[in-house]
Amino acid sequence: MTHDLKAAAMQRYHDRFDAAQYNAIGEFLASNLNADRDESRVVDILVALQNTAFGLCDHPDFATAWHPLAVQCGQNFLSFHTVDAIRDFLRRFALDDVRIDDFEATAKGTLRAYSGLDDLKTATAHANGVHSWQGRMAYELLAAVDYLTQTAIQLLAHGDENYAREKLHKGLNRITGALYEGIRHSEQPALYNFKSTYFPDERDR
Repeated sequence: MTHDLKAAAMQRYHDRFDAAQYNAIGEFLASNLNADRDESRVVDILVALQNTAFGLCDHPDFATAWHPLAVQCGQNFLSFHTVDAIRDFLRRFALDDVRIDDFEATAKGTLRAYSGLDDLKTATAHANGVHSWQGRMAYELLAAVDYLTQTAIQLLAHGDENYAREKLHKGLNRITGALYEGIRHSEQPALYNFKSTYFPDERDR
């Protein structure tokens, strides 16, 4: 039975495969990665693309292959144009499959998160040079956003939850530091009093 499912999936893949689209994606990848078409980084993503297409054709071994493909797109800083081309290619195999939407959202969300980190680190460094409580508070908040962004990237990548928790904890500590600045130095300290904020725990499951 399993063999029949795999054989049927492979036949659907071959029936819907478009060589021109596939080769164009290979060229986009080579350009994005500044690599030769047959370099391993390009080939690895193309293999992940094929596996995703197999999954969309109901191959039982590749049902979740869209996720590693999305993570590779984000980690390799591919362009949105290339991600769009991959999405359009995948639509050939399952037009309305939600996994294609999840692939696109994960890849683009990760790409934008990574691309914002450099500017965020620069902004944090500049805020650290401001000689006022507002500057110190802004510095803490920008540092918190850095940690929270890294947490979000880990979650999108289904990464190590302990590492994600570590980044989240550091981000929350930075937010706490920012609130201390506001309470200690603002003429309206009540604006920064969030003692009623509730953090869920295991009992909320």
